[in-house]
Amino acid sequence: MGGFLLEVCRRYPDNPALVFDDPLRDGKTRRWTYGDLERHARQVARALIAAGVERGEHVATIMANRPEAVAAYFGAALAGAVIVPLSTFATRRELATLLHAADPVVVLLQSSMGSRNFAADITDIHDESAETNPKLREVAVIGPEHYDLDPWDAFLARGDEVPESAIDEIVRATHPIDTALIMFSSGTTATPKGVVHHHQAPTLQFWVQAELFGRHERTRMWTALPMFWTAGMNTAMGATFAAGGCWVMQEGFDPGAALALMQRERVTEPYPLPHQARALAEHPDWDKTDLSSLQCVFGKSVFAKHPSVTGDPHWQMPVGWGMSETCAFISAYPSTSSRELMKTSLGTLLPGNQLKVVDPDTGNTLAAGVEGEFLIKGPTLMQHYLGKAVEDCFDDDGWFHTGDVGYVDGDGGVHWSGRRDEVIKTAGTLVSPAEIEVALRAYPPVQLARVLGVPDERLGHVAVLCVELRDGATETAADVQGFLRERIAAYKVPKRVEFFATGEIPLTASRTKVRDDELRALLDARATVGEQQ
Repeated sequence: MGGFLLEVCRRYPDNPALVFDDPLRDGKTRRWTYGDLERHARQVARALIAAGVERGEHVATIMANRPEAVAAYFGAALAGAVIVPLSTFATRRELATLLHAADPVVVLLQSSMGSRNFAADITDIHDESAETNPKLREVAVIGPEHYDLDPWDAFLARGDEVPESAIDEIVRATHPIDTALIMFSSGTTATPKGVVHHHQAPTLQFWVQAELFGRHERTRMWTALPMFWTAGMNTAMGATFAAGGCWVMQEGFDPGAALALMQRERVTEPYPLPHQARALAEHPDWDKTDLSSLQCVFGKSVFAKHPSVTGDPHWQMPVGWGMSETCAFISAYPSTSSRELMKTSLGTLLPGNQLKVVDPDTGNTLAAGVEGEFLIKGPTLMQHYLGKAVEDCFDDDGWFHTGDVGYVDGDGGVHWSGRRDEVIKTAGTLVSPAEIEVALRAYPPVQLARVLGVPDERLGHVAVLCVELRDGATETAADVQGFLRERIAAYKVPKRVEFFATGEIPLTASRTKVRDDELRALLDARATVGEQQ
């Protein structure tokens, strides 16, 4: 990763790399070129070396999207350390758990974000359980000074005595399969798993995804997706840098501020989550915002419908399949593919990757078109899970059992059905919650949908559709079921639909996934009330 940074910064030294309106500096706009980015990353690397960080030791970050987070990410790599980005969405209790698992020697953080005070959180966590992080010896904070934490500038200044040559020596001695990165998956029912990656995994994704998305030096990409997710790290940051483009950063998603940024910075490619795109289109400033600079928009996206947007008719949003354990895509169709092709599957395997579909009960390999569990190998596959031996993560032949269910068609197209532990077997047939939930994204009255399997004496399990409607919507269960019958097989349409008030379905702190255990408890409570009545 350090070599990647040095390469792109030497290719594009004067190109704009980052734009950021900094809440910790009263909203001041900060602009870094690639030359600035290299200089700041080297400063972080020298400071880490001065702090005694040795090759392979862990450096954790608690930062949202901001220039220093990028410098810390690559600075740790330049110093030979393993970077561990921690979620800014984590509660203080969750953060304590993540820190214990990450076992860092240094933590780099921003003092606050919105109502969160990370400086206070990290101080309290360390005071309450110093024995659980025995290796931690340095905490540096960006923003107002806090307690005994090192101010960012003082932390960087201590690296002034470290020669630049020390960094170059480390980079030359680093091998692509050395450990570089630990990412925690955003689980909904259990403690997140630490996924350990070598340098090759993210850097290969950077180069490949730059090609998939058709990025170039004139790309100006906006996103608020955080760097501690593979989409934010690889698809947003890394793939933009690989092409010499500019990342227009937003610390936390705010639709009004995002629209203003896109207009002011002449953004060419927006990269939001689906619910963020809807929020942008529903904002009062939507119609009056000049988005004529947008080129990378697709078909039915909200941006393609904006009155000022024409876009590039030859560009389509890439589709693909992957997971945290593969550091993102292992199958995909590039942006130059036709819309018709992209509707057929989640792409074909990217070079170097292997996928085998097996019967989850017998382990037998299945023929094309037959649904089973995905087993994978590939150049961006993780080394192992944090705290687990390699042999406990892969089978005897080196295959990783993903837990994902789907099939590969006769043309090599990958079709994903859902998670093995989420696919619902009802009356002897398999129902994928993901298929139902995706279908409902095209139904405007539905704001949020989640399908769970609940035990049933007669059928084994039944699919229950949990729905939050948009304000003012009055749709009934029959309306929702009727919409689904036109799009999926009749046997897959849930017989039971439960409606919830806005905000009643429990979400993770990032508000991107449903907390299934808590939702299941709500369903159980409703069933109990029904039985009593």
